[in-house]
Amino acid sequence: MRSVFLYVCEDLIPLADAKNIDLGMVGELDYTVLATELEMRTLVRNLVDNAIRYTPAGGKIDLSVRLVQGKVELTVTDTGPGIAEKERLRVFDPFYRVLGNNEVGSGLGLSIVQAIALRIKAQVRLEYANPIEKTGLRVVVSF
Repeated sequence: MRSVFLYVCEDLIPLADAKNIDLGMVGELDYTVLATELEMRTLVRNLVDNAIRYTPAGGKIDLSVRLVQGKVELTVTDTGPGIAEKERLRVFDPFYRVLGNNEVGSGLGLSIVQAIALRIKAQVRLEYANPIEKTGLRVVVSF
């Protein structure tokens, strides 16, 4: 998993730097999952790209992998606005974009992540990174 994170971060660091976003990897990252390198790169790239787009300048994005109850969990956490609970199912629909959002994009990022997750029998969960303030987004992909 470490090589996937490094590849994606290396590719997207110019976008993060342009917004002065601290993009980093935390924790143990050397886990193996039943997915191709291309599937993992595409999944992680879409998650990190979305996080960069929606995290305000000066924010922070962390990528991590850990073992939880026998499952590998890949997590991307950001300090952006988060996604309201009522929108969380809809954001996986192709071309769906949360209203009031000024970011440029096609609305396909999370749809692609969900399609890959379904193909490799993983689950995607969306949470607030800060549940008390209802801000930030934590995307957890469980294998």
